[in-house]
Amino acid sequence: MQVAEDKGLLNYYEFSPLGKLTRYYHTSIAKVIQKEYHSGPVYHKRHKVSNGSSYTRNEYIYDTISTVYFYNENQNLKLKRYNDGNYYESYYYDYSSDGRVEIEMRCRETNVSPNKHEFKLGSQMVISEESFMYQPTGKNQFKKICKNDEDRPYKEIIFNLDDKGKIIGINEQYIVTWIIQQSNFTYNDKGQMTSALYKGNSNGDVEEKRTYEYDANDCLLTEKQFKNGILQKEISYITDANKKVNSYLIRDPAQKNIRIVKLLYQYY
Repeated sequence: MQVAEDKGLLNYYEFSPLGKLTRYYHTSIAKVIQKEYHSGPVYHKRHKVSNGSSYTRNEYIYDTISTVYFYNENQNLKLKRYNDGNYYESYYYDYSSDGRVEIEMRCRETNVSPNKHEFKLGSQMVISEESFMYQPTGKNQFKKICKNDEDRPYKEIIFNLDDKGKIIGINEQYIVTWIIQQSNFTYNDKGQMTSALYKGNSNGDVEEKRTYEYDANDCLLTEKQFKNGILQKEISYITDANKKVNSYLIRDPAQKNIRIVKLLYQYY
C-alpha cells in the first residue's frame, strides 16, 4: 500500500531492418545506498515556525546485463551471447535444410578486445553440446530425439499439431529417469493462443497455466499466470489505436504489489 517508486530500471531492445531482435540489455540494481537528508529550521518574521526535518532516500548503483543475437542467411538464430560484466556465455546453433535445429553448443568465452563494447574472442570452453534428430510419427505429429555430447539419447519429445500447423501439445520424457513434462495449448478462431498448460514431475507434481484474453482490436489485453491453481501474476496491457503497446501492469497478489512498465519506441 505504498506509493509507486521509480527505481530507474530499464529494458532496451534493438532490432534489425527485418524486425529481428539483435540486442537486449537491461539494468539491475547492484547496490542500494541509503542517504539521510536534513533541512534547517524555518523562520517567519524572526519567529521559528518549523524545527526542520530529516528524511532518507535510496540511491541506486546499476549493472548492465546484455544479450546479442546473430542470424544466418535464412534469418535463423545462429548465435546468442550473454554478457554480465566480464562473464560471457554463448549458444551456437546449426540447422537442417528444413530449418530445424540440429546442433546446440553452449560455451563460456572471454573477450580480449580493449573496447568492452566490442567483442573479440579470446578463449572458449565448451560447457555442453547437444544434437537433435527428427522423425515423423503420424499425421500432424513428429518426434524430436535429444542426444548429449556422447551422442547418446537422453530425452524424447513428441510434438502434436493441428491442421493449421500450430503446436497443440508437447510431451517430453527423459529416457533414463521417470521425469515427464507435458504442455498443451489452445487457440481461438483467429489463431490467437488462449491458454498454455504445463504439467511436470521433476520437482514433485507441478501444474502451471497461463490464460490470454484479447480486446476488440485483437490486441492482448490480459495475461494470468497460475501455479497449482493459485493465481501468481496478472498482467494487463495498454495499447493505442495503432495496436502498439504503450505500457503494461504486473500485479502480484501474493506480494500485494504492482509493477508498472512503460514502453518507448525509436526509429532510425
